[in-house]
Amino acid sequence: MFQHHDEYRQWPFLNQEEFELACAFFDQRYVRASLGATRQIFKIRSRRTLTTGESYIELLRLLQLPENEDELSLALSKLGTGVVDPRSGGDMEMDTTEEDADNEALRLNHITSATNPTSNNALPQYSLYSHQPYVTYEIHLHPSYSVPTLWFTLHDLPMGEPSFDIDAVYRYLVPPEYKNRLRAAGVIGGISAAPHPITSLPAFFIHPCQTKEAMESFDCPIKDYLTVWIGLVGGCVGLWIPREMAEDQQEDQ
Repeated sequence: MFQHHDEYRQWPFLNQEEFELACAFFDQRYVRASLGATRQIFKIRSRRTLTTGESYIELLRLLQLPENEDELSLALSKLGTGVVDPRSGGDMEMDTTEEDADNEALRLNHITSATNPTSNNALPQYSLYSHQPYVTYEIHLHPSYSVPTLWFTLHDLPMGEPSFDIDAVYRYLVPPEYKNRLRAAGVIGGISAAPHPITSLPAFFIHPCQTKEAMESFDCPIKDYLTVWIGLVGGCVGLWIPREMAEDQQEDQ
């Protein structure tokens, strides 16, 4: 009945090696998908911690699209050059392999590079339009549950709105159809808060206690694991895989 479960030591759980492989396949799917301008407002980066060498996935998404191109280029510049925690590895440039064929992405990259200062000594350039709210999602392997766990943080919200605030999460990330269900779930099985697994700064995450039940009825190869998993877990906090990445998965089958 299940053709792909033998790819795992214990489906639907992942050990570290299997998680690393799933991350590599997910990166590859992002690289080769024809995303156009979506590639610039939805970034996927492969990361590796310097302390342990373990991989994780970082995803960045603008919370709202600016109204004009100047605002967009400034926002994209910020998204593409975020501060990297010293305990994590540098970016693995996921956009370069297949982006040459993506004219819209190249056009936006040109705009972005023109607005991004390269000197470390340069004074910061402030603009009324440079601060666009965005969300950072991260996928880490949970050390106890042995399943992926979705962490997320909000950034650059309008003045006076705290980023680490559950009401802001519901306001900016949680779609209306999920709000009652998540609030009813409470801490276990819903949105939880804890120190980030790398930075130890306060962050939110989707508690992984129900991941096993959500995944075990699926029969997906390890190359599709994270795509399926995000489809089950990500929507409640506004994370969806671009249609082009999902179509790429269907073509592989």
